Amino acid sequence: MHARPLAALLLLCGTTTTAFAAEKLIATIAGPNFTVPGSGTTQMVSFKTDQPVTGVGFTANWSAVVADFNNGVAPWSLDLGVTVTAPDGSSFLWKPIGGEVSIADYPLQDFKRGFAGVDGSGTFTWAFTSFGPPWVAGLSDVQYHLTTEVPDVVQTFTGSVAQGPLWSRPFSIVGISGLGPVVYEVMEFAVEVSGGYEIETVVASGNTFNYLYRGGFDPAQPLQNLLDYGLGNGNHYTGAPAGTGRISALLFEGETYFLVVSQWSATSPGQSFTTTVVGPGAFIDPNATRPGDLNGDGLVDGADLGILLGQWGACPPKGACGGDLDGDGSVGGADLGILLGNWGSGG
Repeated sequence: MHARPLAALLLLCGTTTTAFAAEKLIATIAGPNFTVPGSGTTQMVSFKTDQPVTGVGFTANWSAVVADFNNGVAPWSLDLGVTVTAPDGSSFLWKPIGGEVSIADYPLQDFKRGFAGVDGSGTFTWAFTSFGPPWVAGLSDVQYHLTTEVPDVVQTFTGSVAQGPLWSRPFSIVGISGLGPVVYEVMEFAVEVSGGYEIETVVASGNTFNYLYRGGFDPAQPLQNLLDYGLGNGNHYTGAPAGTGRISALLFEGETYFLVVSQWSATSPGQSFTTTVVGPGAFIDPNATRPGDLNGDGLVDGADLGILLGQWGACPPKGACGGDLDGDGSVGGADLGILLGNWGSGG
């Protein structure tokens, strides 16, 4: 896979905070599968949270139930929209949810800001529309989410697809481009806070493509696990200019993701790129072990506490005992504090 280590990329980036734009996940409710005809359908979802709500998220698998399968005219997931109404009556239109242009099964994992800090306890009304009957969209594995504004965490990563491993890149969620093989660079990451993340990759000239994979990435099977992509040729539905690939996604703690940046075509030079990530938390290395995970099982729990207590006391030389988390040559209260501070966290 040739993944570039996140730690190496982090040496090239800075993390800062600015005022109130990122969206942190605060509540999730699972819902039944349903279909959305052109006439629309409404789902009522009850939440209970004491935090102010400034946005919503939606995760599901989208598919075309009734469609023009001859030429793919409709429906597209671009045709799926929803008006979300809060318990206090305030509402906003979210269209499109997702953004893939195809009539294939497509994963939706997206978020939208739209409320000015409404009460999150009560029933939210989701009025879905799949434009243009007789088309019908299907939604399965449905989950509804609420988010709240928090200060931005901004990271900047740099890289290059001037040379490196080759792949045949997708041109969408359902197709492989004939412009390759082309150079790609992949970064494996997790997020430290669940919520909405904006990912933007920019090259100095020409076109670019960036891709988001969930759970795994195999360059030999580029459509497998593909969650979203940023079309950087000036034709993206968000209006991103040529040379800019934009991805907006709801990302969850405990999951592993892969960000792939790709050369556009074999006949165009590969370029250096800059990727900027804005969200409620940082991208982190999912393979790093947190302090306190003494048995390496990915959790800090009672098993690790037992190991630390079994090593209590002097432990020369420094570093000889795994329980010596602060490296002072002994296992004591300071080390216990570090372990308890990471209790339950994964590596």
